Amino acid sequence: MTTLPQELFLNAWTGTQAAHGALAPTAVSWGARPQGLPRSQKVLPFEPPVPVTRWSHPDIGYGVLIPDDDSPGLTPAQKAAGVDAPEPVRALLAAREGSVLLRWRDRPEGDRFLRRYFPDGSAQDPAIGMSTFGVGKDRLPMYVAIVGGPEAIPWSVQYSLGTRHAVGRIPLEGEGLAHYVDALIGDWPGTTTAFDRALVWTVDLSPTDMTNLMRQVITQPLTDKLVPPPLTDLRQLAGDAATTTALLTALEESRPGLVVTSGHGQVSPLDDPAALRAALGLPVDQHLTPVPLDALAAGLPSGCVWFAQACCSAGGAGRSLYETLLDPDGSAFATVAAVAGLGPVVAPAALAALGREHPVRAVVGHVEPTFSWTLTVEETGQRLGGRIVSALTQQLYSGVPLAQAFAEYRAEIGQLHTNWHALSDLLAGGDLDVRAEMTRIRLSAIDRQSLVLLGDPTVTLPALFPG
Repeated sequence: MTTLPQELFLNAWTGTQAAHGALAPTAVSWGARPQGLPRSQKVLPFEPPVPVTRWSHPDIGYGVLIPDDDSPGLTPAQKAAGVDAPEPVRALLAAREGSVLLRWRDRPEGDRFLRRYFPDGSAQDPAIGMSTFGVGKDRLPMYVAIVGGPEAIPWSVQYSLGTRHAVGRIPLEGEGLAHYVDALIGDWPGTTTAFDRALVWTVDLSPTDMTNLMRQVITQPLTDKLVPPPLTDLRQLAGDAATTTALLTALEESRPGLVVTSGHGQVSPLDDPAALRAALGLPVDQHLTPVPLDALAAGLPSGCVWFAQACCSAGGAGRSLYETLLDPDGSAFATVAAVAGLGPVVAPAALAALGREHPVRAVVGHVEPTFSWTLTVEETGQRLGGRIVSALTQQLYSGVPLAQAFAEYRAEIGQLHTNWHALSDLLAGGDLDVRAEMTRIRLSAIDRQSLVLLGDPTVTLPALFPG
């Protein structure tokens, strides 16, 4: 029988301490609320022989998702052609023959449908999670690139797509969007990145700190898997070696294709929204100093993949689902409340790295924090980082598109959803003892869906060994 922990620890640095807090008296009932859980979605059988990695195939499909509106004078055929889309979006669609333009608009029924316009003037609203993959009518592409920040297309849309689709977000506009699309179409021309090199930077403050748990569950198993071959060089900076200077020096000297950082994410000052927004999610080093934004964004090698394991490394959602989970007097509650107060936002380091003249390929990070309780199985002690390790090793270095590399990780969200509904039936029958387990499952599902890809979902690293 699951029991609630006395307190939860966050991978977030408040400026004076690692955020933590006791549970609220209402925490035992928090997990019994469905709000925030991904919806149950029908799993449709995939028909071989087309591999899911072939995003250009019409039975798999690639689409770009932009906001829809009621702009006067635009016919459905014009919307299908994207005459109102930003020029970089039109360039991307033109460069990828067979790609489709998708539209999203806020609906009373939630994030269940996307809009498709067709050259013949017709339109459809295919259901997310229920539609066959592909680019033809009555279908939705498996690979979806959301263009725009969460203020334009909410994170919840990315979460909903992520259950079955290979989804990424290009959270840029203007010159930054043009830089990224040019690099994507041109396959990152002129890069000096060494794709057979990797860097793993792991803060570990103490055996009782959240950073130690993240090291045990994710970065140490990842490092064990990344040892050469097929890589020619792996740099591991952990514990006392995980300093700002060491990170920036290693990035400059090694130019690795895969960069992994693990530690607390900066969430201070909590009482100054503008300053908090400017520093949100920056990696905090072993000396409790955030890595400077400009130096980090400039130091990441062009065309690299950055996996950033830290609170808010991808951004904030603009609302907190944890109000009745966390004790209002704890720093954990204060942290999630302050981040929610910023509104929907993308972390500044990710924005800068993706939108610069020679951008990174992608950033994989968290919206909101990761919780200590979701990284292990209480009853058995099992560590739950294996899917992430697999995605960043066997999958990534086999040339699998990055969004698809995390497919097994995303699939576990559906299993958590199934488990939660089974317990909800027991709760409806009067079994109050299941509430603690429902809280653990709900927190785990929300935590997992908030690991997002910023960048195009089809990006790959050159394959170093066959899949």
